[in-house]
Amino acid sequence: MSESKLPFTVLTGFLGAGKTTVLNRILSAAGGRRIAVLVNELGRIAIDSKLILSRGGDVLELAGGCVCCKVDTKNDLWDGIADIAERSRPDHIILETTGIAEPAAIFDGFRYMPEDKRNAIEPVGIVAVVDAEAGPRILAEREEAREQVLSADRLLLSKLDLASPVQARAVHEALDALNLDAERASFPMDEAASHQLTQWITMHKRLRAARAHNHSHAQGQLVAISFEEQAPLLGDRLVQLVESHRQVLYRVKGFVNLAGEARRGFLELAGDRVSLVLGEPWSEGEARSDLVLIGEGLDEAALRRQLWACRSKPTG
Repeated sequence: MSESKLPFTVLTGFLGAGKTTVLNRILSAAGGRRIAVLVNELGRIAIDSKLILSRGGDVLELAGGCVCCKVDTKNDLWDGIADIAERSRPDHIILETTGIAEPAAIFDGFRYMPEDKRNAIEPVGIVAVVDAEAGPRILAEREEAREQVLSADRLLLSKLDLASPVQARAVHEALDALNLDAERASFPMDEAASHQLTQWITMHKRLRAARAHNHSHAQGQLVAISFEEQAPLLGDRLVQLVESHRQVLYRVKGFVNLAGEARRGFLELAGDRVSLVLGEPWSEGEARSDLVLIGEGLDEAALRRQLWACRSKPTG
């Protein structure tokens, strides 16, 4: 992407998936980056009042140089993007769609923009927020929700702290069937993870591919990643995650707090074999996951958010 082009990300997700929560986290963790958020109805989105500095017409001035603007996606989306790019000169634009929008249709209008405006803006990704608790039912019932997932290059799982292990497994299976290629991630509700969320949401798709290409030429350099987590994890998804990284992982070893299981799990990749076995019951207050992953040119941030996507709420 040319440095003169303004990166543009669509944040989509069905009604109630948690897009506003995601936006508030992004804006709170912008870290000096000027992010412009476009919404269909300014009154509809509950931007955290602590972030709002002033209000003028259809624009909210937010902390850290960010802005929030009202835009009609049917009539003036691309003109609105060009206008806010000229007025506010942000580093990144995020469009938060309505809960029933189909992102692919939004991009149709991009082709008909005047060339000078089209050359100033670069669409860099579609991120779909998926409710882990209600997602299986919504994806089964609503075509709009399925279209959002199908169009996304990244899938952000929300409400994993509310989803039962059965619901969490079901949403993963539904996403497997619709879009297995999109990176699946989740981020705990803490400040450090919010910064990682912001970086991930605004990531350029081609930059991610270029980083993976560099890893393939790492000349045997091994990286060790430690992962600790209190929340229970879905064992089958952990095994699948390790299997999906077999080309770059050489060793995985550690104890796992498994969702719905009182006994400690032990996850291991040794040679060509991945195993997850059960051991003795956890002592009271002892249950936690503690893993070490060793591989060639590993992307630690990507692995960590993919591991977080395996979380589930405690049972009992």
